[in-house]
Amino acid sequence: MQGRPKRASAIISLVPDEAFMRRALELAQNGRYAVSPNPRVGCVIVRNGRIIGEGWHRQAGAPHAEIEALSHCSENPAGADVFVNLEPCAHFGRTPPCADALIAAAPGRVVVAIQDPHPEVNGRGIEKLRSAGIRVELGPCADEAERLNEIFLWTSRTQSPFLLIKAGVSLDGKLATTTRQSRWITSAESRQASLALREEFDAILVGSGTVRDDDPALTRRLGLAGPATRFTRVVLDATGDLPPDAQVLSDGQSTLVFSASAPLSRPGVEFVALEAPAGRFDLKLVLDELWSRGIRSVIAEGGSQILTDIIRSRLWQKMVIFIAPMFIGGSEAPALFSGEGVGDLERALRFRFAESKLLGGDLMVAGYPLEGLSELDRPGAKAR
Repeated sequence: MQGRPKRASAIISLVPDEAFMRRALELAQNGRYAVSPNPRVGCVIVRNGRIIGEGWHRQAGAPHAEIEALSHCSENPAGADVFVNLEPCAHFGRTPPCADALIAAAPGRVVVAIQDPHPEVNGRGIEKLRSAGIRVELGPCADEAERLNEIFLWTSRTQSPFLLIKAGVSLDGKLATTTRQSRWITSAESRQASLALREEFDAILVGSGTVRDDDPALTRRLGLAGPATRFTRVVLDATGDLPPDAQVLSDGQSTLVFSASAPLSRPGVEFVALEAPAGRFDLKLVLDELWSRGIRSVIAEGGSQILTDIIRSRLWQKMVIFIAPMFIGGSEAPALFSGEGVGDLERALRFRFAESKLLGGDLMVAGYPLEGLSELDRPGAKAR
């Protein structure tokens, strides 16, 4: 969505705050592929039930949503109501503080869906507005606002990357056949949705086995993400069997390889030496290294060993699985979750479903880890 935002021209009487906040959330979605590592934010300015200005954060480094909305106001915003899905910033970053701009505009009320947990904000924007005599209200559409910016909120609260598990599997959970054939288990519609997810993340992570078996390009190719957003391919090569002629090593695009062996110099490829006891990397160390390099979101696409290690480690924040209506079978066929299973259902690694929909005959499901794990569920816990 480009150009000057369209304004609602009709007067809306007795519209609840939630309606205007949902409009702010709708506007925020326009920054889906362009604002990382910033949050997606929309802003609506309302007088007497009539929208007089609106805007959204278009890309990292560009004016924030509040500034866009103020600049597109059809009349003086003094005394109006401002709806924004995330607390206005109160610090100088690549742009000036939005709280200062709002104070100068003198609205009568600012309605905020959720507080910004970023260490440089974290209530300071709200406090600044209130200190200037502007009424601030919190809460409308808070759940929707949390989901919209789940990546930004997670990274701000934990100072670690948001890790998404993504896979296309058969109904019995297989990633490929016994001969490692995986093209194509899922439908064209599922693959398109899968590629669109890449456009939202800073990095894609796979193991060297996936590179060896499939020689994937691991690129963004839908053109949804802006040129200013970063994208790095990350390969975990704990066993030293990464093919030297793989696309990810030879196409000159950005690739980061974690390796336990002596690497070869390649254009566009950076190697990170990391110990791999028993042929496994410590995934927490991998994520810490990615964070130190400014990578805030990672999408893990395989293979079986990497996905299994991530699931067991409980380091993931979300899972999106595309399930095809077919059975593959075979104990040797790579699976989404493999290795030693559980003998007691109480020790199963549980999560919660959050979304499901049909895509070209496949079923897409999204889920999150369960919070508040019991002692028995935690890694290393002893069975009763």
